[in-house]
Amino acid sequence: MAKKVMGADGKYYKVKKPFYKKIWFWIIIVVLVIGIGGALGGSDDNKNGGTKVEADGSSSEENTSLKDSTSTKEETSFYNVGDTVKVGDAEYTLTNVELTDERNEFDETNPNQVVKISYTVKNNSDSDLPVGADVEVYGSDDKKAESYPNDNTMGSVAPGKQMDCVQHFGINGAGEIEIHFAPLISFEDPAIYKATI
Repeated sequence: MAKKVMGADGKYYKVKKPFYKKIWFWIIIVVLVIGIGGALGGSDDNKNGGTKVEADGSSSEENTSLKDSTSTKEETSFYNVGDTVKVGDAEYTLTNVELTDERNEFDETNPNQVVKISYTVKNNSDSDLPVGADVEVYGSDDKKAESYPNDNTMGSVAPGKQMDCVQHFGINGAGEIEIHFAPLISFEDPAIYKATI
């Protein structure tokens, strides 16, 4: 119910509550928070995202998770160097993974080793796709690797175009690493590659 207030001209005017004091506003806020929280926190860490793209350009719709016949635990099937995987509106092809001796003289982190990740990204959407923050690396010790400030690719890819990219990461030691690809703003599960360095 609106409150009546007398104005300077002697007339009564209705004063409505501000929208943020109305119950419907807070119901919408709660629903949005629950929805966003569920989308961000509801991902299964053991699930490999994306769909592998075959050499002829078609996508395989097979499930990337395999069931172990002796166990009910779900295992993850990983992609390999050379595989092209579609994640949302982006296609990622991991082209090379190697250790590099190149160091940034101004960096003070001094990691044990630096791994160079080379990949190609294709934008299948109708808007620019940011690149450079679309890859994460986990070392053989399962710790997330920090980006290393060598010559890293930053920018965006126009709709329907491709770009060759390079990212460097500091890791604690050689061995089997995981490389996760997903567009910067995406609710898709990342495509997870494994490589041994």
